Amino acid sequence: MPIEKGRSNALLATLRFLRPRKLDAYLLSEIIGPFAGGLLFFVFIFLMFQALRLAEFFIVHGVPGLTVLKMAFLMGISILPSALPVAFLIAVLSAFGRLSADGELVAIKAGGMSTLRMTLPLLVAAGVVSALSIALTMQWVPWGQTNFKRTLVKVGNTRVVSGIREGIFTSGFFDLLVFADRVDSKTNRLKRVFIYDEREPKNPLTVVARSGEIIPVKTQSDLGSAALMKLYNGSIHSLDPVSNSYQKVGFGEYRLYLKMDEGTASTVRKPEMIPHAELIQRIKKAPPGQFEHIELRGEFWRRWATALTPFFFVFMGIGFGTVRTRAVRAGAGMIGLSVLLLYWGVHAWATLQMQKGLIPPFFAQQLPNAIIGLLALFAFRRANW
Repeated sequence: MPIEKGRSNALLATLRFLRPRKLDAYLLSEIIGPFAGGLLFFVFIFLMFQALRLAEFFIVHGVPGLTVLKMAFLMGISILPSALPVAFLIAVLSAFGRLSADGELVAIKAGGMSTLRMTLPLLVAAGVVSALSIALTMQWVPWGQTNFKRTLVKVGNTRVVSGIREGIFTSGFFDLLVFADRVDSKTNRLKRVFIYDEREPKNPLTVVARSGEIIPVKTQSDLGSAALMKLYNGSIHSLDPVSNSYQKVGFGEYRLYLKMDEGTASTVRKPEMIPHAELIQRIKKAPPGQFEHIELRGEFWRRWATALTPFFFVFMGIGFGTVRTRAVRAGAGMIGLSVLLLYWGVHAWATLQMQKGLIPPFFAQQLPNAIIGLLALFAFRRANW
């Protein structure tokens, strides 16, 4: 009987602890505004770093404004899985900093709600943020990055001449070395052109022409690129190393068909561009112990590790956000930025060690969470009074 009574009392205590309260809704309402503001702030900062690149598409390449906005939207999707947890941390820091500074935290505790009990509604919110992060990293981020790459290649297909800089030797243009004294990006025309074609190593060619033009060619694959280069009034120079003979051929018009197929070094997909289901299949097919297998497994565990961070940020936010006096405290944004730098610094180091084969992929991707978790536990214990 005493044992059954003890179990019954423990069950009642647990139910009372988990029972929803009005204060739960109040705490959640306190983090919604800062969360939305922090999310917009970090996405805005990221896009500001990309502003020059986007402006170049619009001004130099002549890309339509709607296409530039589409590219900005696709780039914004890629930063969301990282921005969501940090925005959540800022929200918890801001909410508990205000509650503590205004004395509301003392009143809430006097009403019978402990610091540990306050974590329940925040853990529910962390679960929502985590679910959004998982959905983004598993499907939406790969979709966004793939579509950004396709849009970028399409822009290159329609404005292919923009890859050639006026008065500068341009390497890597369809595996050619190109020099043009004048470049008109509106008409895709060139003047005084020099080309070194080493696509056939045994028979390299040097082509010189007074003028030329580049005509984009549509390809079957969105990730491919092709163009037809027409050169006028020039000559082709070649040197046969076997016979040690030099040959020069003049021409009125010379055509070069340039193509880059999908899957070449310039269009290969990075691990973060691979959807979750395909990623698992590629992990199974990759030879164990090889760099590809390690990199793919690292990407798999990175996605889950990023999604777990909001749960640690609940305790960290309460710990660093709670102050016992009305003294001036550090800004939530500064603390959030410091945590972000610490997290990604450890992540970069652990990833490098993983690629060298010194740390298993699972441990390498969870190491930042482990360090953040210890820091969160220390902060929460100090605030649990």
